[in-house]
Amino acid sequence: MKKNKSMRDCAYDELTTAGRSLPFAELYGLVAVDLEMTEEEKAAHMGALYTDLTLDGRFVTLDGNVWDLRSRHTYDKVHISVSDIYDATEADQADVDPEENEGDELAEPTGEEGEEGEGNEEEESTGSAASLESFGINE
Repeated sequence: MKKNKSMRDCAYDELTTAGRSLPFAELYGLVAVDLEMTEEEKAAHMGALYTDLTLDGRFVTLDGNVWDLRSRHTYDKVHISVSDIYDATEADQADVDPEENEGDELAEPTGEEGEEGEGNEEEESTGSAASLESFGINE
């Protein structure tokens, strides 16, 4: 990024200039052009802008992942009742067949791998080192 301006402020400026709501992809494209982002930067920062817009009270998301300035909309149009969200979540949970999730429980330890105090410290430390390496961390 070449300009010393936040993506959030660029998004605000773009929505102000456009004078209308914009789909996120279009808005992000305009922000990327304004900040002179490379393709790698575009891919790396898309989620950050989405999060910033969600948390910034100046913006509101409308149907279809379209964003606009909150100041252009009445409270009734953009307000989402929390009870509506919980009602929808409860309805989704009621649709789940309990038999579908029958095999999803975690397996209980069988005890075949050794009990505590039987000299498994070396295996445990090797396992944790392997786990750290999978995240690109070398001890």
